[in-house]
Amino acid sequence: MSAMQGIEPKMHLVIYLLQAILSCYAGAKEDYVYPRILQQRSAEGNLVLKVNEKLTLNLERSKVLADSLLFVTNDEDLHEVEMVDTAHIQENIYHDTRYQSSLMVRQKEGNVEVEGIVNDNLRIKPIPEGERSAEGQMIHKIFQVDTLEENIIKPEPGLLRLRERYDRKNSNGSRKGSDVPESRAARVDKFPVELHVLSDKVHQKGFKKNDELIAYLAVLTNAVNLRYLDTVSPKISFLLVGVTRVRSHDFATSDGRDINALDSLRGLEAYRNKGSIPGNHDIVYLATGLDIFLINDGRIMNKGVAGIANVGAACSTLAVAQGEDTPHAYNGAQTMAHELAHSLGSPHDETPECPWSHGYLMSSVDGGSRNYQLSKCTEKAIRKYLATRSQECFRILSEQNYLRNHKRLPGQSVTAQHFCQQLTPKGSKQKIKAVARKTHDCHLNCCYMKFGSSSCIKYNMPDGMTCMRGKTCKRGVCSSH
Repeated sequence: MSAMQGIEPKMHLVIYLLQAILSCYAGAKEDYVYPRILQQRSAEGNLVLKVNEKLTLNLERSKVLADSLLFVTNDEDLHEVEMVDTAHIQENIYHDTRYQSSLMVRQKEGNVEVEGIVNDNLRIKPIPEGERSAEGQMIHKIFQVDTLEENIIKPEPGLLRLRERYDRKNSNGSRKGSDVPESRAARVDKFPVELHVLSDKVHQKGFKKNDELIAYLAVLTNAVNLRYLDTVSPKISFLLVGVTRVRSHDFATSDGRDINALDSLRGLEAYRNKGSIPGNHDIVYLATGLDIFLINDGRIMNKGVAGIANVGAACSTLAVAQGEDTPHAYNGAQTMAHELAHSLGSPHDETPECPWSHGYLMSSVDGGSRNYQLSKCTEKAIRKYLATRSQECFRILSEQNYLRNHKRLPGQSVTAQHFCQQLTPKGSKQKIKAVARKTHDCHLNCCYMKFGSSSCIKYNMPDGMTCMRGKTCKRGVCSSH
């Protein structure tokens, strides 16, 4: 028996199971269920979740968030940056590889709240105000979403010309030495790609609280990771290290409904390269609530574009990509996975070895379960590109970012002014004005002028620093220690 013959029954089982779920909801756009946890397994916290009588998920705990995440709020000329401890979000994120589920599962007072992706076009969300079951379980809505249909242009001439122009420029990359082929991807077993995601003006309106936006993007990124589960040499996963809520910035001229793909991609590059996205990251991704289109010679060329990216740009100054997503629908997961593969160096599948018709991730053809997998050509192209990256590209630099490095400075030996002065962006000659917030929350705002606008970064006060008259901060508490 060949290896392929051994795999085939499993492949058929997955396809059948997905079809079985869909058939349960055929003809109905939504249904109502009372999910409950049947079993909590092992120290890893894995769960068996019964959604209804026809669907039970075997959930594994996911790792998709950096322990400390940079959250940026862009509002007019003000950039506010804060460090978010993600433990309370990370512990509730799960996945089921069989169904390609990516879910947020919260257990509260014996009850369970489930939100996220059940499979490609089924979603679930709790209804707190809804009628409870006889056992007090919270009712949830399961609903279908339409996947983003993309009319991919093969090839993308405007984008290729744009890339050729940029390739002629001398780019130092987002990390020093990232363009020097000192090492090879074949020597790296794992590559956790550090990702900073921006939620644009339209997209971010769907989330009242910052934690809600972080959790949503974590579930979305977790769904992307499921598409890369089978990658090897290196094994690729995406780690969400930063989130930006864009309240006021326009990346390109827009009528509030549509946006030009190439113009907004250039605008995203400019936004990133002027220093508006702090911290360390390999790729910047923009989740947009607008409809993306391509235009050529003044005429709309394609209005069915769901996303766009610079091909082969990870770990460089061109490492930007964008894609459509509808808040709370998670329908941008496939587009996000596709565009990030472009960023990692993969073109579309359109060779005799990996034809478009096979329907893997880098095609828009419905290939069934193959839609959730990278073809061997995609993996090969990614390895080839990563072989040109330096060792620094593969390190998790977000663990050493400037917020974490400095948040534990001994407050008895440093003033607020000096603390902020030491965190001045490298090479900047701008004057820093430090403002210590005299409240019980033990935060310190470091404000400075950059590019003619005011920018403030929120830090945790170092232990021992004065927070109010006669009081100091210790472990986040302002008191008479």
